Amino acid sequence: MPRVTPAPPTPPPTPQLNTMAIVAFALSVLGIFVLPSALGGVVCGHLARRQIRRTGEQGDAWALAALILGYLLLLLSIAGLLLFGGFMITMFGVMAFM
Repeated sequence: MPRVTPAPPTPPPTPQLNTMAIVAFALSVLGIFVLPSALGGVVCGHLARRQIRRTGEQGDAWALAALILGYLLLLLSIAGLLLFGGFMITMFGVMAFM
């Protein structure tokens, strides 16, 4: 009786990388030069994480990095605007008393 060797099992397919997570990261990095794209990176990052939880795709780390970078850039820009406004108010206040 001939022996039949079973075929090796095929490995399960690896989940694909979520495209929205990559787009979110790219927008957040672009936010270093163009501020409104950081906001787009934050929005896309939240959408990507929701998609990843629902579909089981890979890319959660990319989406999380996009969120961290996007929020950090938005926070720094708001702080810069507040500092600039404070300097302007101070300068005009000093000039008013001269």
